[in-house]
Amino acid sequence: MCRTMDELEKVVADYRSLKAMKEELDAQLKDAEREMISYLDNNNKLSESGKDFTIKVSTCERRTLDSKQLEADLGSLADYQRVSQYRRLYVR
Repeated sequence: MCRTMDELEKVVADYRSLKAMKEELDAQLKDAEREMISYLDNNNKLSESGKDFTIKVSTCERRTLDSKQLEADLGSLADYQRVSQYRRLYVR
């Protein structure tokens, strides 16, 4: 637990460093995912297995509602909305 400004500054510096490493790892993971999907696409496959792995790709569908259009057509949606609260930390 931070008790002084110096301790807080160290935690913030560590946080920024870890966040940068996470972003780099996320980018590397995305590159690896693209490579695997590219392999499957180039070989017209939906899955592939090796000595210690199996990879599969599938098509997914996501449907969303256009709440602005729905509200324009039907009026207020306030009675149908569920509100949840959470805390967000901003570090710059």
